[in-house]
Amino acid sequence: MKFINKKHFENLSLSRYRAYLKLMPTIKNTNTRIITTLILTFAAMSFFGAFAINPTLTTITNLKRQLEDNQHVYDSLVEKNQNLSSLLGQYNSLSSELPIIFSAIPQTPSAPGAVGKIQTLAKDANISLQSVHVSEIQLTGRSRKPEGYSFVILIDAKGQFENLVKFSSSLTQTDRIISIESISMVKDESTDNLVINIRARSYFKE
Repeated sequence: MKFINKKHFENLSLSRYRAYLKLMPTIKNTNTRIITTLILTFAAMSFFGAFAINPTLTTITNLKRQLEDNQHVYDSLVEKNQNLSSLLGQYNSLSSELPIIFSAIPQTPSAPGAVGKIQTLAKDANISLQSVHVSEIQLTGRSRKPEGYSFVILIDAKGQFENLVKFSSSLTQTDRIISIESISMVKDESTDNLVINIRARSYFKE
């Protein structure tokens, strides 16, 4: 800013000095208008900040939070979809083996089916079945035993030693899982045959 030298006023004529004095109110009014304009501008900015800008910022913050939540949900869905795709691929790869699995451990007890297999094995081994007894089958989990869903089969058969051994071996090699828990063999006094007593267990998945 350029300052006016005091000597400049000393050399002024009276008429020119009076002209300068007339300019003073104009300058004063100009400064007043500028200050008033600035005050009104700041007031307007404060007003819009309170009633317009602040709600807008709040909305932006809420939208950002919702976007983060939606992104988290999306990531979870993508992960679940990948897991389902992986399980579907594993299921498809095992689909050809499922009939074998369901035959080994059927979803129902199917005790007559198990007895039928035993009768077929006895016939193939050329032995005589004396009796096949199926124990009571537990169908409820409340009183289910530690061995799970299964039932006991008691088998009494008569035949030659080699045939009885063949029968016992084939009993555990059927397409249905049958385990032998105990086995005993005694000689039949009236014939040259042996009598075998087998306690077996068959499983199922309810």
